[in-house]
Amino acid sequence: MVNIGIIGTGVGIRTYLHTFNQMENVRVIAISGSSKERAEEFAKKYQIKIACENYKELIDLKDIDLVCITAPNKYHFEYAKYCIESGKHMILEKPATLEIEHANELYKLIKKSNKINIINHQLRFNPYFLKVKEILEKGTLGRVYYIDIHQQGTAFSNKDMKWTWSLENQEGGGVRLAMGSHLIDLVRFWLEKEVLTVKGNMDVVIPERKFYDGTTKDVTACSFFTSCLSLQDNITVNLSANCSAIGKNEFRFSIYGENGELHYDLENKLTGYFIDKIGKKQEILVEGVTQEEKENKISIFKGSFKYYANLILSAIENKDIELIKNASTIEDAIENQKVLDAIKKSAITGNTIELNKGYLCNAKG
Repeated sequence: MVNIGIIGTGVGIRTYLHTFNQMENVRVIAISGSSKERAEEFAKKYQIKIACENYKELIDLKDIDLVCITAPNKYHFEYAKYCIESGKHMILEKPATLEIEHANELYKLIKKSNKINIINHQLRFNPYFLKVKEILEKGTLGRVYYIDIHQQGTAFSNKDMKWTWSLENQEGGGVRLAMGSHLIDLVRFWLEKEVLTVKGNMDVVIPERKFYDGTTKDVTACSFFTSCLSLQDNITVNLSANCSAIGKNEFRFSIYGENGELHYDLENKLTGYFIDKIGKKQEILVEGVTQEEKENKISIFKGSFKYYANLILSAIENKDIELIKNASTIEDAIENQKVLDAIKKSAITGNTIELNKGYLCNAKG
């Protein structure tokens, strides 16, 4: 039996607790939130044994095997640092930290740890996206030259929605950090290429929100971002996300290579076009997909966490970290943060930001 403690009552409840409660050989035994009262409220509602005063009390519980840090972004570094030093297994919500210096400090601590310390980039474990990596590694598409990924939701489109910490740049960082971190990590997982340059833009969309006391607060974190990345080998990547969309929820991407294309969206799932049958769309069969994901009865993120969670628990039970070899690490978090910071800097200055010097092959004309 793996005992789990969850720090945070937002995504920690919606995704982590929801998932773990459907699994065998695991139990969530403790929770902490922004206050003892809030922890007690959720503990009672979801029949969690221990409501903790704060994150330290939860991490210090001797029976906890895995700590899930799902608190607001501004607390990630402080909580993760204590957890690593306490010698507990840890899964940390993205982004790992708000400052790259803090990510570097966590890296030094993790290098001395023999525990599991991973970032929740669960898309890496989605069967459709693993199939994409398999196809890319086989070279089926030939040289890849362009990728486009777009995600959108309607969570912030209601203008009457009250102000929340995620709308504050120094606390949440907006959709750039919430979704941009996922999209960047997914591209880096697929291609394993360095990002050379970044051109980005951001928009708050709705500039003011009502606070709970009736006052008005300025929104300082973006609800929309877009970026154009140049990678090694002359690969162009466009990423965009919008949490203030008016239309339906979407997650879609297209990957273009000299010998084929891959396309994905929530309705059609994974399809391809290949050079031996130009213009003929082919459905790509993928094994291991849950029925609720096939029918879009679960979000792409919550659904992907289910695949990830099963492997995390197996790795802890069997003491075999190879089971989660595809997991995003603190090293990945550092590289992702460089790109996220560059998007923000580019949006502010209007400049293209150079991250690495690399060889751009076939860049002619």
